[in-house]
Amino acid sequence: MNLELLVIRHGESEANIGRSTDVDCPLSENGLEQARLVARRVSRCDLRGFVGLTSPYRRALQTAAEVTKAAGLEFAVDESIREWAAAATINGRHYPAESGQQLVARLGDFLARHDGRKLVVISHAAPIAVLIQLAWGEVPNTEGAFWAGVPNGCLRWLKTTP
Repeated sequence: MNLELLVIRHGESEANIGRSTDVDCPLSENGLEQARLVARRVSRCDLRGFVGLTSPYRRALQTAAEVTKAAGLEFAVDESIREWAAAATINGRHYPAESGQQLVARLGDFLARHDGRKLVVISHAAPIAVLIQLAWGEVPNTEGAFWAGVPNGCLRWLKTTP
């Protein structure tokens, strides 16, 4: 695999702080500030040749909008980097609940499709944790709180070579 990934977890959502049970809830005020902070960091990066992709969930779209404002990079929605959770309907599209194996397969396909590319990906804790493990050539762990090392508003830059 040969790719460069700049992965960003969306800012804190209303659900992250217990103020919403909506699977497609917006960012909290703190989450908007986190999105702006990560956007400023990204704006200092050389993003020539990068393609922006975001999850279809509102909190990811809001984070992508802040990166677009700060860095000028436009984002396309890619369902492959959506949240991993219970079944959800987002913008009229239904996503079934998935097993850990299905999550790994979905993200493995995503990486294979984008081999050789440079991507800025805005997603969620669990998909980011698995993307990083797959990009590093590790067997992904999807047990317990495997996503715990991916805080809201985090930025990780990975470059893999064959």
